[in-house]
Amino acid sequence: MLVSEKRHLLIPTSVLGLLTREAIEAYPEECCGVLVGRIPAPAEPRAEVREAVAARNSATDRRQERYVIDPRLLLRVQKEARERELEILGYYHSHPDRCATPGRFDLETAWPDVHYLILAVEEERVTGVRSWLLREGGEAFEEVDIEYSSPPARSLSGSTEP
Repeated sequence: MLVSEKRHLLIPTSVLGLLTREAIEAYPEECCGVLVGRIPAPAEPRAEVREAVAARNSATDRRQERYVIDPRLLLRVQKEARERELEILGYYHSHPDRCATPGRFDLETAWPDVHYLILAVEEERVTGVRSWLLREGGEAFEEVDIEYSSPPARSLSGSTEP
């Protein structure tokens, strides 16, 4: 997909509230998880988040500046989403004591057509929330507008322990 027109990510305020609490609880490490919802139709540039699936940050080092989601969890989330005619829209993670813009590690590990929601966290509060898509060519991100809605959230704990 070419990011030629401005994309939007619609997220329920209740899901954002859950992600905010998770980011604060994980501080000073990064929290992470999966955003599940509806893939936009070609004529509709808006992706609709229906739920967030929390993941344990499986990074073995530098957990304050990177995250890893267990691939077994990703497979399970993808299977369960498809059974309900939903898709993985993207991933969320926090940036402790940094802004909500993608860093080098984010760029190196990003996939095209995937939303990356980043929550900036300072001490005990979220100071910013921004969403990004990888630009064509994979050399930079493009910011995505976030719209908020009020339907109830469904947040699932997806943490897996080996």
